Amino acid sequence: MDADLHIHTTVSDGCLSPKEAVRLAKEINLEVLSITDHDTMGGISEALAEGEKLKIKVIPGVEMSTEYKNKDIHILGYFVDQKNENFQILLEHLRKARQKRVKNIIKKLNGLGCKVNLDEVSNLAREGSVGRPHIARVLAQKGYVNSVKDAFERFIGFNAPAYVERYKLLPKEVIELVLKAGGVPVLAHPGLIKNDSLIYEIINEGLKGLEVFHPEHNEEEVQKLEVMALKNKLLITGGSDCHGIDSRTGSQLGRVTVSMYHVKKLEQAAREIKRKNQQESLQG
Repeated sequence: MDADLHIHTTVSDGCLSPKEAVRLAKEINLEVLSITDHDTMGGISEALAEGEKLKIKVIPGVEMSTEYKNKDIHILGYFVDQKNENFQILLEHLRKARQKRVKNIIKKLNGLGCKVNLDEVSNLAREGSVGRPHIARVLAQKGYVNSVKDAFERFIGFNAPAYVERYKLLPKEVIELVLKAGGVPVLAHPGLIKNDSLIYEIINEGLKGLEVFHPEHNEEEVQKLEVMALKNKLLITGGSDCHGIDSRTGSQLGRVTVSMYHVKKLEQAAREIKRKNQQESLQG
């Protein structure tokens, strides 16, 4: 059995609740999954509880957005200590920045004749971290676009008329915070960056792994990234980047997986990082 290490739930911009994601993982015979919602770990406790009940391992995770040299760079953090105060403060700050961005996007959409309001978008997000995919779904529901993908292309994607820049963090900042919180920082879908030298720069900031396997990586990119990871002694991870049935990419849970060999390597790295943090704490 395999592992899907990149899953989004209703706590951010997915269509499955954390409990539903775990149940579906069980149905399709996954052994491990990781909940990696955007800028929040709010669904981890629910997923862990359901995982314990169904005898399926849940790895706590989070996906955080950064920007470097005009490129969107996403960092996955695995096994982060949810009780780490500095990390939670950062996540709260990012969620507030997301809310502000959504309000500004809605204002632009209204100016373009798309009558969308914050309540409609927030109702889709429920208690989760609100974001552009929720706006896209409202646009599709109201008939302004044909699909979530269409919404991004026509209105809210980069350089589209209702696009609003987000709060910018550097990869280095997020990598350092993930490490200090006992987590393992991994570069999400590096194949989408289309710039190997930039990937190497991020590796040099303390990155511990590359998400080699992803629905939007072709075979050539997978082979190249695998070699890059091995040469730089980095962990190899992968996952479906599942957002559920209303996904922008169409990726479904379990569509892309990694073997338990890579899961064990990830667990080992997390133990080593936590051990190092404890030693430094005692020395300090």
